Amino acid sequence: RRRSRTVAAFAASRCRVARRQASPATATLVAPVVSEDVDQAFELPAEVSDYRVTPVCVVPKPLVPGGRPRICALVVSDEEDQDEYCVMWQPAAGSAKEQAISALNDCFGVLGVWPAAWVAAEKVIALCSRRHSSAGSSGETPLRLLEIGCGAGLPSLCALASGASVVATDLEQLPLDLLEAAAEAQHLPGRLETHTMDVLAAAATDANGARGWGSGLHRGSAVQCPSDTERFDAIVCSDCLYKLDVAAAIGRLLSRALLRHPTTVVIVTDANRRGRQAFLDALAYGLGLGVGSSVRPHFEWVSVPPWAADDARDPFDGTETEEVGLLKLY
Repeated sequence: RRRSRTVAAFAASRCRVARRQASPATATLVAPVVSEDVDQAFELPAEVSDYRVTPVCVVPKPLVPGGRPRICALVVSDEEDQDEYCVMWQPAAGSAKEQAISALNDCFGVLGVWPAAWVAAEKVIALCSRRHSSAGSSGETPLRLLEIGCGAGLPSLCALASGASVVATDLEQLPLDLLEAAAEAQHLPGRLETHTMDVLAAAATDANGARGWGSGLHRGSAVQCPSDTERFDAIVCSDCLYKLDVAAAIGRLLSRALLRHPTTVVIVTDANRRGRQAFLDALAYGLGLGVGSSVRPHFEWVSVPPWAADDARDPFDGTETEEVGLLKLY
């Protein structure tokens, strides 16, 4: 039975527009976490950028290329026992979650691994596995991946564990700090670059950085999406369609990227958020799909992988998630 629920309304999210190169986040280390099945240990932070954090660790099946058995993302939380699940909007007074909710314009990405991220991570692992198989004989370069709205960045971490080159973006700085700290602590072999990016600003510019249609609706400086200036083998966006204007902006950015480089693999997953149709409409319009005999983009329900932590509960309301939508373009 499908148990994903639509969140009726999320808080508005606005943020400064800035870009930066990846740099180490401030982190306090705790006792080593020992990976399963290999003689390997790593220390995970107990604190990142003055926020208490908790690891969310999984053992993907099949394993990430390269044989690393465990991947850990970092989320803001004081909870040491993950069996005691805390719904996002019921944090304890003075807790790290409450501090993040109060301090950030968009706090969603730092408070948990969202349901659709599990499926996105699974698809990234499969893509990296195919690249590794072909690279064995052809010497092909590592996968280059862009994640838009990365949050805790589980898909990016899985790509980094396979040796990929990753560019991760988010509206807020804290999710990027969490991602950097997790990647550094686990000594992941890939290359990570991070940028803060407001998708509303990025979508209001054209591919050359000039302000385009709709720019009058956005306050602040224009900024380009990395896919407007660089080619990526894959672009990932998971559980970001929670707001109508944000969802439409992501649709415009992806359509631009696909028009520039049609062979780009696009992995978009969605837990039936309210902006899904706005995203599909913007994507279809940008690509000219749905006209004549062409098929409109749509989402197909796929099962959350069985290795997802904590039954893939939705951090917003605690709902256990069995299926999420996976974008089908053609």
